[in-house]
Parts: sequence; C-alpha cells; structure tokens
Amino acid sequence: MSSSCNSLFRKTVGCPASQTLLAYRRSLMTSNELVYIESHLESCDFCSAELQLLTRYRSEAEEYSFAEMPAQVRRLAEDLLTRGTAPFKGFAEPAENRQAFH
Repeated sequence: MSSSCNSLFRKTVGCPASQTLLAYRRSLMTSNELVYIESHLESCDFCSAELQLLTRYRSEAEEYSFAEMPAQVRRLAEDLLTRGTAPFKGFAEPAENRQAFH
C-alpha cells in the first residue's frame, strides 16, 4: 500500500465498486480479476482501507426464527389497537378515590 502526500484519500473513477471488493473478500473472482484487484490495492490507500472495513462487515445472511405470540398477549394487543384513541382505563382512578396531596 503506497501513500503519497499529494494524493487525496478518496475513491476515484478507476477504483472498483464496493461490491467488487466484497466479491474479492469472498474469493468469488476469476484469476484475472484477482490480479487486477490486488494490483489496485497495492496503489490505492482508499480501497485498501475500504477492504479492511468490509472484512469487519458480517455479510453472511443471518437465520431468523420467529416465536409464536402467546394467545393472551395477542388478544391484549388487539384490544388495545381496536380502542383507537380512547384512554386506557386500567390506570385511571375514579374521582372519588383520588386524594389531594398538599
């Protein structure tokens, strides 16, 4: 990786796209493409830094599994959503039970 005080640290038109660097990282390239990318990385500080960043990026698809919502929680959620803007009465105290604190 060469560094020049006169060069700007930026991606240029000749730099490979980020997706191409990801393909390089995953070894999904032909030998000609590998030679091109490796020679480019030797002379481009920006792409070398970008490749280092991309090696820390977890690019594998993650597996997700969804838990079934318990029936009671589903009913509560549906009840709350169908109430619209009506206030939730579970926390309100009747006026006659309220005590004034001074």
